[in-house]
Amino acid sequence: MFKQRLITGLILAPMILLSIYYSNNVVFIGVTAVLLIACGIEWLQLIPVTQLGSQFVFVICLLIAINLAHFVFYYWLGLGLLVWLLIVFALCSFPKSQVLWGTPPVVVILSIVLLPLFSQSLIRIYQMPDGKAFIVYLLFLVWGADVGGYFAGKRWGQHKLIPAVSPGKTIEGVIGGGILSAIVALLTYFYSQHNSKLILWMLMAIVVFIMALIGDLFISMLKRRVHLKDTGHLIPGHGGILDRLDSLIAAAPAFYAALCWISQGT
Repeated sequence: MFKQRLITGLILAPMILLSIYYSNNVVFIGVTAVLLIACGIEWLQLIPVTQLGSQFVFVICLLIAINLAHFVFYYWLGLGLLVWLLIVFALCSFPKSQVLWGTPPVVVILSIVLLPLFSQSLIRIYQMPDGKAFIVYLLFLVWGADVGGYFAGKRWGQHKLIPAVSPGKTIEGVIGGGILSAIVALLTYFYSQHNSKLILWMLMAIVVFIMALIGDLFISMLKRRVHLKDTGHLIPGHGGILDRLDSLIAAAPAFYAALCWISQGT
């Protein structure tokens, strides 16, 4: 399994990075819309919804929501970040929290709020000055957390983080992911010679790392609720699109908010 994950990652990572650098605004928005629809289709399993008519209505609602989020983005961002804060309490009290969070209507509402916020956040980051570089940096932060967490957890993992939600995730793995993300942040800061203060840059990296972890745990919680291992099988060794983007769904809005905060603090 690890060999398959490694090969897939080595193939996909350069493709993703090259596509970002050689894309334009229209192409990036189109790709983001496709990712939104793909995540939405896989989210249907987490509700779960099996009737074709209901699935079609759900996807249409997502498309309407992403357009609505464009016009009221900052209100949507505030709402989304509040929802992510509440999700932390749901994770800490799982499975008791499923009395509320585990109901299908709530799972639908969460997708309608969080997936369009994710897409619009990516688009707004891309449209910023140096937006392509920021997107790549965000990906490396999240990948660093994932890779560092995987290897540290395999090597030293003994103490479970939230076993009821994600039995394989350990405190040691989280520390390893945090360290590698911090290294990525430091190297990027000194290489890019960004004009922000180092302390603000590192605080942003910490926020992104924490949000990436929350996103990962949140999707794991929803999968555990419906007894799913993966939301799909599109990517060999990695599961579905939603399995790969779970961390990014939470990290992207926080990253955008942090970038806006840093720009005001420099």
